[in-house]
Parts: sequence; structure tokens; C-alpha cells
Amino acid sequence: MATQYEPGIYKTTKYLPGHEAEVGPEQLILIRTDGEFAPASVLLPVRNEHNQWHFRMPGIKIPPTSLNWRDTLQTLPREGFYRLTREFRFGDGGVWPENSLVQLGYNQRAEPILFIAQRRTPLVSNDLHFSDKGVKVDLEQTEELVAPLFCYQEPAKQQS
Repeated sequence: MATQYEPGIYKTTKYLPGHEAEVGPEQLILIRTDGEFAPASVLLPVRNEHNQWHFRMPGIKIPPTSLNWRDTLQTLPREGFYRLTREFRFGDGGVWPENSLVQLGYNQRAEPILFIAQRRTPLVSNDLHFSDKGVKVDLEQTEELVAPLFCYQEPAKQQS
């Protein structure tokens, strides 16, 4: 029976057999299993915009011979918006209050980073700002510190 992969973002802990030069330990990757990516492909991060990664297409098909490589992957919470479930203290006196709106992102080494929502002064429009400078947190700490939120995403505008 073929190894089944779940789509999502992961942190690697081992080299991908047959692709050691491209995919090594301590990397952020995206696994896709749909359409042309089936049965499973690894996509590598190519650029970060607004604290969210875009991944290189078309990806690397995971060789069927890499039997237990899936078991070496560490599942990561999705990038996106969350609320703090408790007060968050960091650095030399930094404090974000419980229920603060934060954005979860990652660096290329798959280390979680939190970015706090801010209202700018003077308020020019009714937008929230997320800096490109955040606070690194441990993955275990992230999983107990944040709860997911839903944020409506406008559909892309059609080009005429």
C-alpha cells in the first residue's frame, strides 16, 4: 500500500531521499496532493509577502521509495490569523494582552513567528497593520498560545 500524505505545511527533520540537495532537515515545506501534484509533491518556499509564504511550482514529486519519510515530518499550524489565549510575555519586558489578534507565520527554517495587529496613528483607513517584524516562539508554545480565527478574504478581482 502506498504511503498517504496529508496536504499542509510541515517542518522537515530528514533529507528527502533522492532529493537531498533540495530538501533537507529544518526546512519549511508545503505538501500538495491535488491534481498534478498527486500522489504527493513537496513545494519549497520562494517568497514571503505579508508574512505568508508563496511556494515554488511545480514542486518535487515524492518518490514512492521514500517509504517512511512522511513519518519524519512535523505538522505545523496553518499560517494565518489567531487570537492569544493568554497574555504573552517575551524579550526584555514585551507583553501582548490575552485575546490580542495575531498573525502566525514562519521563517524558512519553519520556526513560528507571531505578528501583532496594530492600528496606526493617524488612522487613515479602517485597516489593521501587521509589521514584517515579529516575535519567534517555540512550536509547542504556539500550539497552546493561540486559537484560530476566521478572517474573510475578498475574492481576487477579475482582470478585464
